[in-house]
Amino acid sequence: MISKKAIHIPPFIVMDVMEKGVEMERKGENIIHLEVGEPDFDTPACVKEAAIKAASPMPIH
Repeated sequence: MISKKAIHIPPFIVMDVMEKGVEMERKGENIIHLEVGEPDFDTPACVKEAAIKAASPMPIH
């Protein structure tokens, strides 16, 4: 049984994303799920470095 209080808690947005992915899979789309802690391995250092570089402000010449 779910309490009255729990019924009124809005769903976490990731659940909407997961539902959309499942819907797309049913339609034949090839989906890689990254919504809930996936992948379960550390991001490679080269990817982290590229992300930092891409997010850094461009140098002024």
